[in-house]
Amino acid sequence: MFDQQLLIGTVFLAGLASFLSPCIFPIIPIYFGILAKGGRKILNTFLFIAGLSLTFVSLGFSFGFLGNLFFNDNVRIIAGIIVIILGIHQLGIIKLNFLERTKVVEVKTEGKSASFEAFFLGLTFSLGWTPCIGPILASVLALSGDEGSALYGAAMMMVYVFGLATPFVLFSLFSQELLKRTKALNKHLGKFKIVGGLLIIVMGVLLITNNLQ
Repeated sequence: MFDQQLLIGTVFLAGLASFLSPCIFPIIPIYFGILAKGGRKILNTFLFIAGLSLTFVSLGFSFGFLGNLFFNDNVRIIAGIIVIILGIHQLGIIKLNFLERTKVVEVKTEGKSASFEAFFLGLTFSLGWTPCIGPILASVLALSGDEGSALYGAAMMMVYVFGLATPFVLFSLFSQELLKRTKALNKHLGKFKIVGGLLIIVMGVLLITNNLQ
C-alpha cells in the first residue's frame, strides 16, 4: 500500500514539476491571456485541461496496452536504466540535446469560439511541448507500461495530468495574485528542474527494483 501511495504521489509531483519546467512556466501569462478570451476563463481552463488530458491519457492507455504485450523483467530493468539516465539529464549532469527542443504545433482557430480554441490549445500544448518535458513524461510512460494494463496506464497518466493541471486551475481562480508572482518564481526554476530530475531517478529505481506492485 505504501509503495502504491509513493508511486501515485511521485507521478503527481512529476506532473507538477512539468508545469514548473523552464520552458513552460515563463509563458504561462501568454496562455492565460488566450484562455481569458470571451470572459469564460474558468470554463476555458477546464476545456484546455480536457484537451491536454485527451493526448496524455491516450498515450498512457497505449503504453499500458503495449506493456501487456512486451513488458517482462528484462524490459523493465532496461526501461528503469533509461529512466535514470533521463533523470541524470534533467539534473544537468549529462546533456541530451534532442530533449531540449520544442515543436510548435499550430492549429488555426480563427472564427471559432473561445471555448473551442481553449480545447485545441490544450491539444497543441500537449503535442508541442512534449519534447521539453520529455524526460519526465517518458518516465511516467515507462511506469504506465509496467503493469501490462491499458487501464492502469491511462490511470497513471491521469494522475500525471492532475499534477500538471492543478496549477492551471489555481492560476485560473487566482490569476491576478499568482501571475504577479511568476517573475519571482522564474529565478527558482532551475531548482524545480533538479527536483524533477530526482523524481525521475526515484521512478527509475522503482522500476528496476520492481517495487511498483
